[in-house]
Amino acid sequence: MSGTEALTGPVTPDVPGVRAVGIDVVGVGRLRAMLERRGQPLLDRLLTPAEQVLCQGASAHHRAACLAGRVAAKEAVRKTLGGHGAGCAWRDVEIGREPSGAPTPRLTGRAARAFETAGLSRLHLSITHEAGVAVAIAVAV
Repeated sequence: MSGTEALTGPVTPDVPGVRAVGIDVVGVGRLRAMLERRGQPLLDRLLTPAEQVLCQGASAHHRAACLAGRVAAKEAVRKTLGGHGAGCAWRDVEIGREPSGAPTPRLTGRAARAFETAGLSRLHLSITHEAGVAVAIAVAV
C-alpha cells in the first residue's frame, strides 16, 4: 500500500483502530453573545445540569470559554457518529471531567444507541482554547 493509500483508504470495521474523527470550533464571544440574548433556556437546551456546574467559575470569561469548549466537544462527538447520530439531542452527549482535568464524554439516549449501532467501542476527546475560540476533537475506535 502506498503512503497516499494509507492516508486516504477506507477504515474497515474488521480492522482495529480509528473508526471516526470529529472536530469542531466554537467562538467564545459568539456563544457568550447568544447566551446573553437567549439566556438560561439556551443553556438548558445545550448543556446538562452537571456541565453547567462544571463551567461555573470565577469570571465570565472562564465560564464562556468552558461552555464553548463543551459545545465544541459535543459537536465533535456527534460527528464521530456519522449518519447514525441523526436526531441526537445536545444533552444526549455530556462532557464531564476526569480528576486529571481530561474531558470525558458520556452518551445517553440517541447518542448511546448511535454509538452502539456504529459498532464503536471507545471515544477519545480533547478540548483546547486559544485566541477566543474553543476547539475540540473526538476520535472514535
